[in-house]
Amino acid sequence: MTGTVVVHAETPFLALWRGTFGVEIDGVRVGSVRQGALARFPVPAGAHTVRLAAWDRARSNTVAVEVGEDREFLVAARGSGLRFAFAALPLARAALVPWYYVSAVGLAMAAVLWAVPGLRFRVRAVGDSYLPADRDAGPGEPGEPGEEHRGNGLWWESDPALAKRFRKDTAS
Repeated sequence: MTGTVVVHAETPFLALWRGTFGVEIDGVRVGSVRQGALARFPVPAGAHTVRLAAWDRARSNTVAVEVGEDREFLVAARGSGLRFAFAALPLARAALVPWYYVSAVGLAMAAVLWAVPGLRFRVRAVGDSYLPADRDAGPGEPGEPGEEHRGNGLWWESDPALAKRFRKDTAS
């Protein structure tokens, strides 16, 4: 009566630094995953919530997953690139913006990125799949990873309201 949650932390766009994210399932930290790697966590079959946390306590959004018995459920994490917003601060200072304005903007940006879950990195539920021993059925089987969300992994794919707003269909 167990299944597996598989967390894939996608490789960052600029791979200068590959971080490690802590994985929380149902609010309990169960392990970690390094960017560019997969991590598997056995859980009881049923509904669970999955979320990631960075070293500086920045959190991702929370996704609900339904893990079947003897099945894997793939969850993908991807950075939003907003951590590079801080690169504008030295440029603003070089443009002779007073240091107290740059400091105030930097603190405000840090507070917002820390306080709002899902701004620095997003988690999306990809789908249910067979365990590796059961994958002999072929590529057309329902429940294969990527069946539910095909696309390039953009941040709005995990939220149907935003997908509609940006005219992206999460089911296509």
